[in-house]
Amino acid sequence: MSGARPYRELLGLPHASAMLAWSLLGRLPLGMTPLALLFLVRGEGKGYGAAGVVVALYAVAVGVGAPIAGRQVDRFGPTTVLRIRAVLYALLVGAVVALAVLDAGVVPIAGVAALAGLSLPPLSSTVRIVWPRLAPDELRSTAYALEASLQEVFFVGGPLLAAGLAALSPAAAVAGAGAASLVGATATALLPPVRKTPPSRAVGAGLVGALGSPGIRTVVLYAATIGVGFGSVELAMPAFAEAHGSRELGGLALASFSAGSLAGGLAAGMRPPKSVLKRFFVGAFLLTVALLSLQLATSIPTLCLFAFVAGLPIAPTIGALYALIDRSARSGTAAEAFAWFGTAVSIGIATGSAAAGAIVDERGVRAAFAVGAAAALVGALLAWVRRGSFRARTTDAEGAGEPSTLLVERP
Repeated sequence: MSGARPYRELLGLPHASAMLAWSLLGRLPLGMTPLALLFLVRGEGKGYGAAGVVVALYAVAVGVGAPIAGRQVDRFGPTTVLRIRAVLYALLVGAVVALAVLDAGVVPIAGVAALAGLSLPPLSSTVRIVWPRLAPDELRSTAYALEASLQEVFFVGGPLLAAGLAALSPAAAVAGAGAASLVGATATALLPPVRKTPPSRAVGAGLVGALGSPGIRTVVLYAATIGVGFGSVELAMPAFAEAHGSRELGGLALASFSAGSLAGGLAAGMRPPKSVLKRFFVGAFLLTVALLSLQLATSIPTLCLFAFVAGLPIAPTIGALYALIDRSARSGTAAEAFAWFGTAVSIGIATGSAAAGAIVDERGVRAAFAVGAAAALVGALLAWVRRGSFRARTTDAEGAGEPSTLLVERP
């Protein structure tokens, strides 16, 4: 299949469109809440330093909580976990608003915000383990490409929605994030394909859990490294724009970066690959070249153009990686494995942003762009050296079963 037909068939499956729509709503807080917390703390008269502490603790908690939530999905099934966490997240977000209004101080606000981050419903992990149950083999690559592409919706749309609500009231932005999570996660949890997804393991995951799979360890290495690349270039874009007259216009470059990823992913989904492993490696090395092209930017318009080009390989590469995660995760650890991917990317982005800030001050914007491309190259080379880790997986929870061949070629 090629063209729009894979999407028509995928979205024509029972409950597929509903799962996509409700899960996107439930994931808007991924883009909304950090900015909403900043607006809330600043709106209560606190400084940017205090706001930064609250946002940072929340972000760290989200990264720490994601694998824990994924492991819970593997152990107890997605419906129970989503419903409990949706209510808990909404309550904790409401408590953050109440503490800010009552002028309780930064410490309790930061503490409750961190608890909210830990309780975020694992919608991304859930959707990615349900797609293989819902979609036939020939449509799974399309489903994962669509998943990778539509991440840009909540990472771009979320901050825009938070800013719009904050214009009415900073508290409304935080409350809106809690409401979106509550409605989206609960509705997703009640969909038949989600309710019918059983727990995938009957016992604990052990100390290492999903990381017991060599393939998942490769995914985490790649994700962390490419996250450094993303963090570097995303910080460097506003710095480039400031050097060319307007820091705010750096947002256009970031939007172009996301638009390129969205377009590339949607195009990739129209043509499912014969080999997801090949698509991953082609995309990983193309991403290095694409990020390197940012060096050619000479003005804000050309930066936007090259940012769009740099974004094109992202979603196709990540979509192929999702398929490899699905195939290489140990039995009973798939949701946790998907969560580790997101956590590793987040850690990488934070590291890359911090490093790029120092590099821009010392060496200039182009050096930060170069670091982004170098990180992408290191990630691609690490994955290539460890490519054999994608070819086998163990069959039982503790990794003691006989290895089974991991087929990366589609018949």
